[in-house]
Amino acid sequence: MKQDKQLESNEKARRTAKEVYGLARQITAELQEEHRRPCVRFTLEPGEPGIFESKAGGTPYLPRDMAWPLDSRGQGLTLLAQVDCAGLGGLPDFPQRGLLQFFSGLDDLFGAEFDHMTEQRDFRVYYYETVDSTVTAEEAEAKRPPLPEDAAYLTPLCGGPCRICLQTPVEQGMNRVEPRFDPLFVEKWNRLRPDCPITCMWDINKLVPDRLQDYDATRQPGWEAPYHQLGGYPYFTQEDPRPGTCEDLDVLLFQLDSDFRAPDDLVLWGDSGVGNFFISREALKQRDFSRVAFTWDCC
Repeated sequence: MKQDKQLESNEKARRTAKEVYGLARQITAELQEEHRRPCVRFTLEPGEPGIFESKAGGTPYLPRDMAWPLDSRGQGLTLLAQVDCAGLGGLPDFPQRGLLQFFSGLDDLFGAEFDHMTEQRDFRVYYYETVDSTVTAEEAEAKRPPLPEDAAYLTPLCGGPCRICLQTPVEQGMNRVEPRFDPLFVEKWNRLRPDCPITCMWDINKLVPDRLQDYDATRQPGWEAPYHQLGGYPYFTQEDPRPGTCEDLDVLLFQLDSDFRAPDDLVLWGDSGVGNFFISREALKQRDFSRVAFTWDCC
């Protein structure tokens, strides 16, 4: 009799878990479909392309009348990434020609100032609508200031220069680290299950025994790492740092994730983190890159 009751209890718990996580996946799929943004994802290919091509690291294009960009201490910045905007395939509001560049600092924080994310003191963002095709890599490289001895440890690009291979634009569904995801999930859940209301999405795990909990129930298909992209929804290992100071910077301008390849890593932000650049929609339309937030976080 006791064994029968235990079997019945176990079966009831399994049915409850199936119902809870089935509904969680349904709500997640609905939110992904209802809240979509265009984005261009990209992959990295080891090796350095030319100075006019999309790349991570290496030698940047620099106009002949432009000096190498320096940080607040007078030390040279380093090219984090360069994007040939002709490859963005009509991504709304993004440039469709010219080069977009991101320089980072050679320091422990890679040039980020987490309390002042938009102050381009130790990082820099440039956009060239047109380029001088007669500039050579040798000319640009000759401008580079001497590198510190530990320069290789002061950049997330630990695998050397890489070609950025831009993909065709796609519509990307909202991910669960987007700040709006949790309240939207709770609203849908409580409307469908008023008998067991929740206050945050993780409360669903309290409805099933520990041994049956599934923390991947709200993980969306199509959100596999690495999260390299322009536009779409940003990814964070911690939380969105914009609320309070940079909420108006509503466009993910550029995102470079940690990228692990055998035998060596290509990109590593701290302990498996991700780097993000944000801009306002209006500034992007005006091609004004003077106020861009740079941030990164890690596990």
